[in-house]
Order: sequence, then C-alpha cells, then structure tokens
Amino acid sequence: MRVSLAVRMLTTVSAGALLTTGISAVDANAATPFDATRGGLAAQAQGDATIAATHRLKNVATGYCLDSNSAQKVYAHGCNGGNYQRWSISGGRLKDVATGYCLDSNSARKVYTHGCNGGNYQKWAISGGRLKNVATGYCLDSNKAQKVYTHSCNGGSYQKWRYA
Repeated sequence: MRVSLAVRMLTTVSAGALLTTGISAVDANAATPFDATRGGLAAQAQGDATIAATHRLKNVATGYCLDSNSAQKVYAHGCNGGNYQRWSISGGRLKDVATGYCLDSNSARKVYTHGCNGGNYQKWAISGGRLKNVATGYCLDSNKAQKVYTHSCNGGSYQKWRYA
C-alpha cells in the first residue's frame, strides 16, 4: 500500500519542485534513518520495490543536471533529457537509469557511481532539496565548473537540487 502511494506521489512532482516535494510524507512512521521526522527520504530503506518514476536532478545554483557515464564518473552537465541524467529513487538510493549504478560517495568527499550494494555510502537522506550522504554526513554539492562532490552541509544553493 505504501509503495503504491509513493509511486502516485512521485509521479505528480512537477519540474522545478525541491526534492522534498512528494517524498517526505510517504511514510512518516518509518523506523529507518530515512523517515520524515529525521529529515530524510521517507521511503523505507529495506524491502521497498523500486519506484518506477525517474527524475532529473537540477542544481539550483548552476542550473546543471546531475549526470553520470559508463566510466562511473559523476558530474553536472547541461540538462538534456538523456538517461544518464535520469535517476530512480528507492530506499535512500539514487540509481542511474542508463548505467544501473548507484550514486556513491566516500570519506574523501568524492562522488561517483558504483554497483548497487545497499551500503550507507550509497544512501542519501533528502530534505529541503539537499541530498545528505548517510555514511559521511556530507551534502551533495556542485560548482560552476560542473564538478560534483560532497561538502559540509551549509544550506547554500550549490547544495540544493530540484526535479527538472
């Protein structure tokens, strides 16, 4: 029942909406680090079916979309509607539609994609348009040079992402 609710809510998210729109109220009673009361992704981290809706994530400051390639590099690029810029969101994971790899990070603040393994470095709490890595506590960040990395969360627009 909750999964079908999540699909309905995610598919109604309009372009330009902050990432929290349509996500944070899916399961406010979840006992995982992703529930709405802790400011994260509301879908349960364990046992959820993949949500069918996919999204492009556009950085508020740069206007570039989160992009990836088959070499597992992650960067920001002009939004083009391609599948390398489409991400499915499920259980705190962001999975690139084109490669099937999950958005990953490490303590050195590098961001890349890697085979999905369910680890905390691949889990992201989403709140207020920010994507915060569960393992490191750092937020997904970008710059005008189209680099993507994680950085201490500061609430700035380079750390805010919208559906595009």
